[in-house]
Amino acid sequence: MIEIDGSMGEGGGQVLRSALSLSCLTGQAFHIYNIRKNRSKSGLMRQHLMAVQAAARISSANVAGDRLGSPELSFLPDRITPGEYSFDIGTAGSATLVLQTVIPPLLAARKASRITVIGGTHVPFSPSWNYFEEIFWPSIARLGVRGETAARSFGFYPKGGGRVGCTVEPAEVLAPYLVRERGRLTRLSIVSAVGNLPRAIAERQLHSALSTLKGRLERGLPMDIETRELTIFGQGTFIFIKGEYEHAVAGFTALGERGKPAEAVGAEAARELLEHHESGEPIDPHLADQLVLYLARASAGSLFRTSRLTSHLATNLLVAGYFLELACRVEGSEGGPGAVVITPIPE
Repeated sequence: MIEIDGSMGEGGGQVLRSALSLSCLTGQAFHIYNIRKNRSKSGLMRQHLMAVQAAARISSANVAGDRLGSPELSFLPDRITPGEYSFDIGTAGSATLVLQTVIPPLLAARKASRITVIGGTHVPFSPSWNYFEEIFWPSIARLGVRGETAARSFGFYPKGGGRVGCTVEPAEVLAPYLVRERGRLTRLSIVSAVGNLPRAIAERQLHSALSTLKGRLERGLPMDIETRELTIFGQGTFIFIKGEYEHAVAGFTALGERGKPAEAVGAEAARELLEHHESGEPIDPHLADQLVLYLARASAGSLFRTSRLTSHLATNLLVAGYFLELACRVEGSEGGPGAVVITPIPE
């Protein structure tokens, strides 16, 4: 049984989720302790427990320690079973993070699967649904992942209640990822949305984002701009900005919260886009760590450059090394731009 210290790297829920994915995929059991040790409230929270339960269901795993607040967990997977699955987090816990836990192992199943998750779709410290659907999914599709995404409703903190999902087709072989340059920025898309709040808030978020971007991007850049009014449980707002380059896509989300002016929400997402854009690098810092589990089992070595090396990226590389034979090299310092090389080693 593989022993994992959950406080390593960024010391949050990602260590656990990545270990769950790779355990199901490889059939290797693991024991993790110090779960989320580096967080203010350590141990298993509701969304992490749902990730454990989801991984256990698709792999018929034997699990010990799967309770709220637990600081350790043992996970012994059996065979991956494709099928139709529905997981209700019961809170505004991140639906996209649960999806990202089960997608890698379901790629190795014999038949297609359909997964639905009920929870938060636009909540802090996780990929928004817009990012999942417009950045993450097209990026793994480029590697050979086939399927479709679907959103029936969105959910915000603290009510949750969003319903999203995807279908996953089997993929025996994944392609490597070679992205050294991004080319020119060809299009910018902005969606500013409110749920059960005045439309004027979405318009203020959008105006603030556009004001922050003004004069900082190429002249004559094609832009798609949209404001939306959503029907959700509770209330919430978000803005999502997507930059489409010749050889890459990048996305940035900012969320509203009580006491946070709409202008601050719009400016936050715009500043993140500008920081990435001005680095000259192709892969945004969120996608960089999300690609690791797929590239670790690609048919050949991968190399990509990112605008910011993060602790999440370093953590995923460490966890992947526990379960798979691979050679990794990172060029650059955390917090700055750099290159990542991931080379699977054939058994």
